[in-house]
This record gives sequence, structure tokens and C-alpha cells, in this order.
Amino acid sequence: MADVDPSLFANKFAAWQHSQEQPWNRLRYLLVEATLRRLIGDQASLHVLDVGGGDGRDALPLARQGHTVLVLDYVSEMLAAATQRAAEAGLQERVAVQLANVGAGDLPVVPGSYDLVLCHNVLQYLHNPARLLQASAAALRPGGWFSLLVPNPASEALRQALQQHDLCAARASLDAATHRTILFDADIHLVERPALWNMLAAANLTPIDYYGVRCVNDYLHDDERKFSEEGFVQLMALELAMGQRSPYRDIARLWQIVARKPLN
Repeated sequence: MADVDPSLFANKFAAWQHSQEQPWNRLRYLLVEATLRRLIGDQASLHVLDVGGGDGRDALPLARQGHTVLVLDYVSEMLAAATQRAAEAGLQERVAVQLANVGAGDLPVVPGSYDLVLCHNVLQYLHNPARLLQASAAALRPGGWFSLLVPNPASEALRQALQQHDLCAARASLDAATHRTILFDADIHLVERPALWNMLAAANLTPIDYYGVRCVNDYLHDDERKFSEEGFVQLMALELAMGQRSPYRDIARLWQIVARKPLN
């Protein structure tokens, strides 16, 4: 995935998988999938590259739509899980995996051969994300789409204040350039949207729009409601509506930024 030692992700893999099954992470995957469906519409048989794709949770919905996906990651345990998940879903013909040092921008692919490149929850672990963005852009065909998922710097202060009720921590978060993850106990880098726009432009990617992922979920204190079937359905509907609108998307826990490679 990134600059962090791969053994850290490998050692926490079971805990990470458990966390991905929780309602808030189920929301993350469903909301991202909805945006990708709007993005590519009814196009068929696209070639998709999932950079730092872990155990294939973003790849499988695309494979179910008839697209072929190559998942790159630098944690072998995650790739083994992606292979297993694809086989269990009967999608092994459409999902391939390959070990790669994605943090260094080492993408073992043919330049200009992909219609869509995903880079979800990877950039924040990198000290020098420019290399990966440039390599991702190089993998795209002219006119191809790029989907970036990153933390919103504003969300940590809001989460600390509204969900954790820790006003001192919220105040300290306002000026923080990094945030310590609970699961991996590692620092992630927080980048404001104008700087992300500039980074994408420098990689020859044109930002098109951005969407909020989990606009309110992370600020709700009632986890029991989030775990309930009715609550989850209601929350999903609200998140889908909010994620496309400001100011709600501006306070989301994550941003999904969509960009495109110029035609020439």
C-alpha cells in the first residue's frame, strides 16, 4: 500500500478485515461504488487498475459489472484474500492480483492501457505521493478516469468534538498535518483539497468533481442505530444525497475525488 512497513498491515490484517465489515466501512464501499457507477455508466468491459486495492473490496463490484480488474498491493496477505474473495464470487476470470511496490510508484503495467484507475486510501500513507499519482496517470489511456479516496482534514476535529466529545483533542486537530490511526497506530498525512487539486494537475490529471463519503456517519454517537438494518438503510439514503452537495460533502470523513486524463 505505502511507505509504512508492509508487515504492519500484514500483522493487523485480521483486525482490518473485521473493521471493514462494520456499518461505517460498508457505507464507505457502497458509496464509492455508487459514484463509480455514475462515472462509467453502462460502459462494458473496461480495463480497471486498483492501486493499493487490498483484499479486492472495490474491485469485486466492478468485476460483477463485467469489467476486468488488476489489483496491485504490496501486502501479500491482502492479495491472497482478494484472490479468495474473487473465487468465492465466481469472478476469478475478471480479477487478477499482483504484488507491487505501489508506494514508490512502481506499477508493473503497460502505460496507457487502463480505462479507470482506483487509488483508494493509499495516498495518506505516503511521504511523496507525487510518484504514485504520476504512475497512475501514465497507466491511463487518454480520456481515462481516475478515482482518488483520501481523508478530509476537517473531519478529525469534528469527529473528536461531536462523536468523542473531546473538545481539547478537537482543538488540537485543527492545525494538525497528520493524524494517528487507531488500527494501524501509524501517522497519515492530511492534505487540503486545493493542494490535492494541484497534485493531480501536476500528474497530468484534470480534477472533475469530489464527493463526500460518510458525511454524517462518523459524527453520530448512536452506534446501535448504525448497526440496525433500518438505521443503516436510512443512513445510506442520507449519505447518498449529502455526498453530492456542499456544504455536506465538505465535512465528510473521506473525499472521493474524480479526475480525468486529457485526450491529448
